Amino acid sequence: MTRSTRAAARVTKQVTSNAAKRRHSQSTVDEKTISKRQAPSQVTKKNVVKHPANEDLSSSEVKVKKNTASSDAIADKKWKSWSANATSTPYPDFGHPTPEECQIAHDVLYKLHNDAVEAEFNDENTPETIPFVLDAMLVAVLSQATSWSNAKRAMNSMKATYGSVFAYDAIFSGGPEKLQDTIRCGGLHIRKTKIIFSILEDVKARYGRWNLDHLLDESDEEAMKELMSYKYVGPKSAFVVMGWCLKRNRFTVDTHVYRIAGLWGWRPKEATREKTQLHLDAVIPVELKFKLHFFLIQHGRTCPACRGGAKKDQKCKVSKEIRKIA
Repeated sequence: MTRSTRAAARVTKQVTSNAAKRRHSQSTVDEKTISKRQAPSQVTKKNVVKHPANEDLSSSEVKVKKNTASSDAIADKKWKSWSANATSTPYPDFGHPTPEECQIAHDVLYKLHNDAVEAEFNDENTPETIPFVLDAMLVAVLSQATSWSNAKRAMNSMKATYGSVFAYDAIFSGGPEKLQDTIRCGGLHIRKTKIIFSILEDVKARYGRWNLDHLLDESDEEAMKELMSYKYVGPKSAFVVMGWCLKRNRFTVDTHVYRIAGLWGWRPKEATREKTQLHLDAVIPVELKFKLHFFLIQHGRTCPACRGGAKKDQKCKVSKEIRKIA
């Protein structure tokens, strides 16, 4: 059984049982870029102690506490906007893709791209799972708007600079400029540094330490609600954490998937990426979500008709097969 198949099987198995869905999945892969760490003591809502008001806080942490009310209001607005269709498609009358269309797309994409996807999963620096929630958030940020190769480049640079990708004390005490220089090789280093420091400040202000593993035992709704409460963390990054760490089967829509969904008629033309993610997550069969996501990314990179900037006279083998049953 291949690594991607094992990963997909684990995710699908989690969906079939609420109890299994909340189980803490441990990594079994020799992660070299995603370096292993000792498991921190379990943090739950029952034993989390909020940081005492301004006691032993740095100036940056005090600033975060003063802005809590404003941040909570923004987070609440963001959650209400997204959760209106959190369990159903925002386009119930749209009709595509059908389960049959999804299956055909999966089967054709498998023939075209499975070898390339398996090669990516067989890379020793690609983890099958990330066991700690905050670590998964950091990886989600580093992988935003770039290739996995660039994300790994940034993580390797962090290991060289800090000793670990997840050395939060060293990262925080080193300051933003040091992190910017460290992850410059991965692209968008200024924005990603801003997001990482915002998350670290917020988590420390809320819980007194850098640990979000209480989310492993939360429901999908509660986990999504907290993940999206952090500034700069939207549905896509939250879904990455939900899938990679919490082992919840969600369908993530990146730039490639969003573009292909438009070309194949899998979303309304006016649909935003967030609404497209809600729609596809609701209508794609659970057992296809994991591999179909990675197949579509690979297809969006390589298909002459579906990649960014493609000419209109190019043909797509997958859309041709889908149109036969439309």
